[in-house]
Amino acid sequence: MSLPETRLPESWGKGKPFGRSFWVFAALAVLAGGLCYRIKGEDAFIEALAGDLDLFMVLLPRMAAAMLMAGLVQVLLSRALVARWVGGQSGLKGICIAGLAGILTPGGPMTSFPLVVAFHISGADRGALVAYLTAWSLLGLQRMLVWEIPLMGTEFAFLRLLAGLALPIIAGLIARRLPFGPIGAKAEDA
Repeated sequence: MSLPETRLPESWGKGKPFGRSFWVFAALAVLAGGLCYRIKGEDAFIEALAGDLDLFMVLLPRMAAAMLMAGLVQVLLSRALVARWVGGQSGLKGICIAGLAGILTPGGPMTSFPLVVAFHISGADRGALVAYLTAWSLLGLQRMLVWEIPLMGTEFAFLRLLAGLALPIIAGLIARRLPFGPIGAKAEDA
């Protein structure tokens, strides 16, 4: 059994884990570390590094699982299916489907963003991806069930859901109409 070939846009720098954004963040981290050491001293600096290492060890397995899940989703969903349901020609229906998927996606950014990458690689268009992320961040069902209803009550949670329900659709429609080239394309390719 052979797996389908995965193609990332060339501008994503496949095989280049240390691109420009990495070096910017690395420089900022070194700068912040130097300031911490200079202002707070060696003990605070070592305590901050230990906290960072603890956080890294907590996040690493979650990120690995999320990336594995995104890879499996990409293999399980055919490009034709994704393009038909949430691709550029799917119209308003595709944006609504992506928004509903965003509402139903549990978990934090380590779940949703790898899924967005998988959907993008599988053929979803930017309007659907924006609708998905907007719905996930504003209208997540998990957040409503775990936090809003217990703390604020059913009426408040329902009112907030109704007030924000159109926002993923509006955001997806705006994203489709913006005059940019395809996601991941270089400016000269657009």
